Amino acid sequence: MLSEFITYIQEHELFRLSRDRILLAVSGGIDSIALAQLCKKAGAKFGIAHCNFQLRGEESDGDAAFVEQLAKDFDVPFYSINFDTQKIADEKKASIQLIARQLRYRWLEEIRQENDYNYIAVAHHHNDSIETLLMNLTVGCGIRGLHGIYPKKGYVIRPILFASKADITNYIQSKNFSYREDSSNANTKYRRNAVRHLVVPALEDINPELTTTFHKNIERFRATEALYNYAIEQLKAQYVEQIGDTIKINIKGVEQTPSPQTFLYELLTPYNFKASKAEYIFRRREEPPGSIYTSKTHRLLRDRQHWIVIPTPTNLNQQYTIEHFEGTNGQIALEDYSIDWAIHQNHSDFKFDEASAYFDLKTIQFPLHLRRWKAGDIFYPIGMNGKKKKISKFFKDIKLNRFEKEATWLLCNGQQEILWVVQHRADERFKVSPNTEQILELKIQQR
Repeated sequence: MLSEFITYIQEHELFRLSRDRILLAVSGGIDSIALAQLCKKAGAKFGIAHCNFQLRGEESDGDAAFVEQLAKDFDVPFYSINFDTQKIADEKKASIQLIARQLRYRWLEEIRQENDYNYIAVAHHHNDSIETLLMNLTVGCGIRGLHGIYPKKGYVIRPILFASKADITNYIQSKNFSYREDSSNANTKYRRNAVRHLVVPALEDINPELTTTFHKNIERFRATEALYNYAIEQLKAQYVEQIGDTIKINIKGVEQTPSPQTFLYELLTPYNFKASKAEYIFRRREEPPGSIYTSKTHRLLRDRQHWIVIPTPTNLNQQYTIEHFEGTNGQIALEDYSIDWAIHQNHSDFKFDEASAYFDLKTIQFPLHLRRWKAGDIFYPIGMNGKKKKISKFFKDIKLNRFEKEATWLLCNGQQEILWVVQHRADERFKVSPNTEQILELKIQQR
């Protein structure tokens, strides 16, 4: 098994035996002991970490003592921690297994970083991968739920994933290595244990070569997933445009794909939209523009020809006040924006762009206010011969979508008169004229 272990590490480029430092997650059970013994015999540079979840009283404490002694016998660094897992699970109203997993990996990563380990090694084996696949199928999954457990993901590696449970048991028994039995592993109230003790044996009655069969199945599923991901990227290149944090998805383009509903889900899942929400959005694609859908982190707008996705804004109610300008030029730093300002004589030449506006300084009444628009706002757009217009009508005329409307700033004077619909149009009442003596130039930009 040692030679297979070394070959697997090399073939999958898990780590460099001669150079990398590995933090082994060791529970004391047969799998993690096999991992530790193989690392020792292969000459790996490693330390041992143990989590005591305090769920089995003296048995848990006995596991911790056993693993600590193993580290002493190996003469390697030892790290340990105690968690009141039951209390934390109760407080968060989550399953003990989920909380234990979160606590474990978070702590292991802290130890890895603090002590300059290259990777964290855990003792998942091939049967664990089979169980994961079966669990995913049972509760529902897509193609990505069928690839089993990966040998390497980020800083986490699984050097004995090639081995079956039978391989590990035979290895430990043949070498007469000591290990600890976790009594909770027999409790079928836990989902994984139920699959392990009830489902897998029933399947093995049907196919005695189940482990070998599933190994081949997982390889095929991973190959299929690679093709699937490739196709998704090709379609994204055709129908998705990203500008900064804004994602624009062409609705008609999605409809033309072989499986439009699935494609839309793949586009939206990185933004925390669930499959049911993606399905609902697709079903309502013929509705008039304007509907907004939300996830934990993002908002989606059904616009005219696109679904538009943006991060959920946190500053829609922000307002800024500018008391005065000192000197002839400068910059005001706001939370997300900056305003460059300058005062010129009326013989200056100016370069006009959407980010800039120019005003007759003597018409400006301080303090100035920068705020979002609200219903009823009006202004007198330059170029309309002094006619007033509602901001809402102006937005409609220039075809802003709801997200763009929400994000637009208004610059107002001390009387709350609108000087500038920022980056769109200034107000006629404050424009530069032949009689202007001093010109105020403003430029606003996102930081």
